[in-house]
Amino acid sequence: LAAASRVCLSTRCRAFAKFVSARRAMAGSYVPPHLRADAGRGVSTPAMASAKLGKNGERVYPAEGRVEVGGKWYRRCAAALVFNKHGEVLLGERLDLPGSWGMPQGGVEIDETTDAAAVRELYEEVGMKVGVDGLEFVATVPCEPSAAFCYEAGGWLAGQGLAGQRLEFTLFHLPTVDDANEFVDLKGLQGEKPEFSRVKWAPIAEAVEQAWGPKKIPYRRCAELAAPIIKKHLSGSRGEEGE
Repeated sequence: LAAASRVCLSTRCRAFAKFVSARRAMAGSYVPPHLRADAGRGVSTPAMASAKLGKNGERVYPAEGRVEVGGKWYRRCAAALVFNKHGEVLLGERLDLPGSWGMPQGGVEIDETTDAAAVRELYEEVGMKVGVDGLEFVATVPCEPSAAFCYEAGGWLAGQGLAGQRLEFTLFHLPTVDDANEFVDLKGLQGEKPEFSRVKWAPIAEAVEQAWGPKKIPYRRCAELAAPIIKKHLSGSRGEEGE
């Protein structure tokens, strides 16, 4: 009887060990639904489901988030900062402002998280998806103090009673040093118009200098906060490659 009990206990221990190992593996590889590579491929996710098209293929925009900063209202705008193995940032040359370079960005829709909006904009403007070509979500930069991430703009924003936009940055890593143009689709997806004529990798300081004037302040603040996050992530990636 004692021997049988020991066998039973040993079997249960092995089963429990397998269960724990499986759970750890799942935890280590878990990716939130809106960051998965299958987003937009027939799978309804928070990142892609909000992009609706009209009868003629035009984009139908849901209501977007707003935030009050210093007594003024700003449109919440998600920006996607993609960096490569050298810590260089993905920049696109704007079609409407040749010579001005920027990151993919767009409004954060109601009930949409900042990282989900960044994933959506990254796909719509440059055709990149998390999980494809090794692209991975890294972190969302805390946009505090908010004033440092706001910039004023007129045009249609002023027509809606908005002073401008608050940029909310999300970081992604693409483990490559190859030409950035090999990884993008710039024709405009999900009913969006093309935003960029070409893309390139550039040092984060260059991203600040080549940004459209009003965006330099939020870009500079993002660079200050993102630099240590990028450094830490790349150090960890190199360590894993050496194992």
